[in-house]
Amino acid sequence: MEQKTTGRLYIFLPWVLTFALLAWVLTLTFMGTVTLFGDYRGSTNPIESEFKKMDLLTTMRIHLLEAIEAEKNAVLATTDEASENFAVRARHAADEVENRRKEVESIIQQEKFPRELEVLNNFTVCWSQFRKLDDTILALATQNTNLKAQKLSATQGAQEMERFEQSLNRLIHRNTGNNRCNTSVMLSYQALTSALKIFALHPLHIEEVNDQEMDKIELSIKSYDQSVREALGALRNMTDLKDSEDLNNAGTAYEQFMKLTDEVLRLSLMNTNIKSAELSLGKKELISSQCRENLATLQETVQTRQFKATR
Repeated sequence: MEQKTTGRLYIFLPWVLTFALLAWVLTLTFMGTVTLFGDYRGSTNPIESEFKKMDLLTTMRIHLLEAIEAEKNAVLATTDEASENFAVRARHAADEVENRRKEVESIIQQEKFPRELEVLNNFTVCWSQFRKLDDTILALATQNTNLKAQKLSATQGAQEMERFEQSLNRLIHRNTGNNRCNTSVMLSYQALTSALKIFALHPLHIEEVNDQEMDKIELSIKSYDQSVREALGALRNMTDLKDSEDLNNAGTAYEQFMKLTDEVLRLSLMNTNIKSAELSLGKKELISSQCRENLATLQETVQTRQFKATR
């Protein structure tokens, strides 16, 4: 009986040893897992952390491109409404970048990987410059002073100049006889020619970038204005033109034209469209490129660590 029992034990011994070995392996595996992720209880584990950072960085790059595109559209827009709409989009996209930057910064500072901290710091410095420059450009672009000056000159300015020209032309025709020009005709031509030269200087001043060149244009406008006023004054002193309706209409139109000219010059001197375009295509382009490069480098660094973590 004892021999039979012993024989049965020998039969089951290999199975007992197998189950004991399996239990030991499972125990070691479990302990290793606990050791590997023990520091992450209650928070994200390393693999999840890497995926989270990659998602945030990818979204940042998308919103950064949106911010850049919207800013350029705000600069190029031809109406106040369009400029403002694109400016709102640019600011919203930049806010989205900033929100995700803060999230990824929190993770990276917790993990304290030196290379990621270094690249993130480079991006943060660049991003700060980007936002300050963005605020300046969008504030300038939405004012649209050059476009407003151009529109004012081409509409109301052109209308007043047409009234002035028509009034003086009627006066000239009435005082031209036998193919001879009298003094009133000569003075009328002087006033008309000088006024048209002022009108022709509007677009040159609006498009000019250099302050010194704008000063020269303004001096020319003052000189032509003086010539017009001298001619009109001389015409008013002529006895036969004392009660001339055309001369009075010409004088009224010219005064209104010069008020518009002053406003055109004021808007033009602000140069907001030209300044915003220069910043957008110059300094902003450089800063934007640096931010994109830093962000791409950070994403590549995180991606490399993610690959190692999942191997």
